[in-house]
Order: sequence, then C-alpha cells, then structure tokens
Amino acid sequence: MKVTTKALENNKFEVQVECPVEQVNSALDQSYRKVVRNVTIPGFRKGRVPRQILEMRYGAQVLYDDAIEILLPQTYEAALAEVDVEPIAQPEVEVIKFEKEEPAIFKFIVQGPPQVELGQYRGVEVEAVSFPVTDADLEATLQQMQQQQARLVESSGDQVADGDYVTLDYEGFVDGEAFAGGKANDYTLQVGSNTFIPGFESQLIGLSKGEAAEIKVVFPEDYHSEELAGQEAVFKVEIKDIKQRVVPDLDDDFAAEVSEFDTLEELRADIKNKLQESAKQRERNALENKVVEAVVANAEVVIPEAMIEREIAEMIQDLANNLTRQGFPEEFAREYINDKLDSLKEDYREAAQSRVKTRLVLQKVQETEDITVSDEELEVKVQELAAFYRQDATELRKQLEEQGSLEVLRYNAGIEKTIQFLVEAAQITEPVEQAEAPVAQEEETESE
Repeated sequence: MKVTTKALENNKFEVQVECPVEQVNSALDQSYRKVVRNVTIPGFRKGRVPRQILEMRYGAQVLYDDAIEILLPQTYEAALAEVDVEPIAQPEVEVIKFEKEEPAIFKFIVQGPPQVELGQYRGVEVEAVSFPVTDADLEATLQQMQQQQARLVESSGDQVADGDYVTLDYEGFVDGEAFAGGKANDYTLQVGSNTFIPGFESQLIGLSKGEAAEIKVVFPEDYHSEELAGQEAVFKVEIKDIKQRVVPDLDDDFAAEVSEFDTLEELRADIKNKLQESAKQRERNALENKVVEAVVANAEVVIPEAMIEREIAEMIQDLANNLTRQGFPEEFAREYINDKLDSLKEDYREAAQSRVKTRLVLQKVQETEDITVSDEELEVKVQELAAFYRQDATELRKQLEEQGSLEVLRYNAGIEKTIQFLVEAAQITEPVEQAEAPVAQEEETESE
C-alpha cells in the first residue's frame, strides 16, 4: 500500500491510502462470493450465477460496497501505522477512487488526542478551606439520632390532635360519584403534614377512634388531575387508630441503646471525633479540588467535539444506571432519557467539557513529571478495594484482570498520585471558614 499523510490543526491527520490492484481484485472476489448467495437469475441455480453474468445483469458496482467494507479495516490499519497516534474517535472516511482493475484510494481524517499546553502547575496559589465543627453540629447529629429512634405509640388522648398519626379508611365522592384513586383502607397519615388536600387534615382533629365522618373539601385549581381540579368533594372517613410519635430522652440509656458507649458524654465525644474526621476529609477534598481547578485553568486545550460527545453519552448512561439503582424500571429510565435527550445533552455539555479538560491536563502533568504506579502500589490499591468490598484480595485481582479493569485501577491510582503531587507543590494560604449549614442535617424518621 502507498500511504501519504498531511498534518492538520488540532492534532488531526489527513491520510490517503492507495491499495494495489491485487488487493482490490481480491476484495471483489470475496464480495462476489457473498453477494451471489442471495442472487437468483432465471436459468441458474441460486448461488450459482457466474460472476460475469452477475455483473452484466446488475453492473460491476453491485460488488463495490462489500468490497470496500472488506478493504477498509486493512487500509485504516495502514493509515494508523503511518501517523502513529491513538485515535480518540472513528475516522472520517472518503472513498476517492474505487474501480474494477484499478488501484483504490481511500482518505481518512484521523483525530489524535488533543495537544495540552500546560501553564503554571507547580506552586499554584490557593486558599485552603476550613470546615470547623461547632457545638451546633454536634447537637444536630444527636437530634438526628434521637429522631431516628422515635416510636409510634398509642395516643394518650381519645381524640385526634394535630401531629398525631392516624390510621383511617377513606373514600372520596364528587357529585355523589366515587372517583378513581380516591379510596384507601388502613392508610396512615400524620395530621398537619399537609400531605392531603388543603382542609382535609384539619377536619380530622377532634374525631375519635372508631368514629366515622364526612369531610368536605375543594380540590385546588392546579390539581394534577384536570377532572378533579376545582371540584367540591366529600370524603367518607373512619378513624381506625390514633398514635403519637414519642422521641426518647437524650440520656445515658439512650447512649447505651444506640451505641457501644455507656454514657451520653462518651457518645458525644465519639460523635465529635467523627465529625472532626469528616470535616478534615472535606477540607482535603476541597483543597484538592481548588488546586486542580487552578492548574486546569492555567492550561490550554482545544477539545475535539468527539470527546465531548462521548463524555456526555457516559454521563447520560450514568443517569440511566442511577435511576435503575433507585428502583425505577429499565423501561422507565429509557423512556425518561429519550424524552429529555436533547435537553440532557445541552445541560451536560459544560460539565462534560470541564471533565474532559481536567482529565487531559492531569494526564499531561503525570506524563511531564513521569509519575507512575508500581506493581507494589497497585497491589496496595487492590488490597484496599478488597477490604472495602469485604472480598478476598486474590480473587478480586483475578476478577479485575478478567474484566480488563486492573489497568483502569492503575490509571486511577496514577491520577491520585498526580493530584497529591500538585497539592504538595502548591502554595497554600491560611484557610477561610465557610458559612455553611451544620455538617449533620436534622432529619425526621419514624418507625413502628
């Protein structure tokens, strides 16, 4: 094969490959053997039509498409060998010439990895971040634990009060007719939670266990069901049970129940230590992010559109995977993404560009500084991963090798070392405290 190349901008290459007549004829022969199997011409058995007759009936071009498909992998391989780059996308292909008994000429536009021009990456100046642990954080965590241990118990009163949890049967009617979705049995509702239609819950207050009543409400004008929006309705309800939510006291008994500690003070000290460790990790993560952002901002990269599109596709796939992990059916996830595909692509574009640029810059720093991951360091990562997933390290390594993921683990370890190098080389100024919400956010949960 005769190969000629021309360098284009942004690490693109135009490569022309000329295939000799012998290769063209060989590809046409293979194409004929494939095409003839599906051709029927009167006077000949199916699959037995002579090539000369086939070409007379349909023209020699009937064999060209398949012959070109046969030649393309060979010619593309020759093109890659000539430019010696790792392509990041499928090439643009143009058939310049393809004729029977003539050399064929193909043109490929090959996109190599983008060129990265590093700016300052050693000694970048960044301001550290501080996430101090306050007494409010400690109390919020304790209150969260307290709420998680809350119990529903039989109400001390005979009638429904605001905040009570009632179990009830109900059925709704509009103009005397029951409507779809308006009936339930043994439904548990917290009065005052504003879960139901405005006015429904307040009319339960004062009802007694076992009592039946009619509740009159008006559906909101913006109700999701157009048939019910703005309609007056009557709900027939029966109170089956009334319970109250009881939160345990914060004392030594509470500490002993929820932890391995005997006293509340010991539990407080343990929580504070854990909050401080969490804050330190957040500070480390924030510092790493700031350093990487500064290094990336100083670099210049022209990112090929193919890389951005591929990153967007991976982000959308991650979204689909997250939906299924949350329990949504695969069909729902697929339909959701298809319905919003254009808007998702647009929403993800900026983040995809940032992710690609960051990855390219870190790879360039790693290459420039000759940062490598030894087999011993890789083995440490395997051990850590095995401990995290509670697996045997030898078995996990075997699985990673079979899946082709061991080198991915090495790559990720290399990026980690590169980030650590950049942090150690950075000029870090004194931290500024962040005005953030407490580390632990209060959440209410309940159980029977």
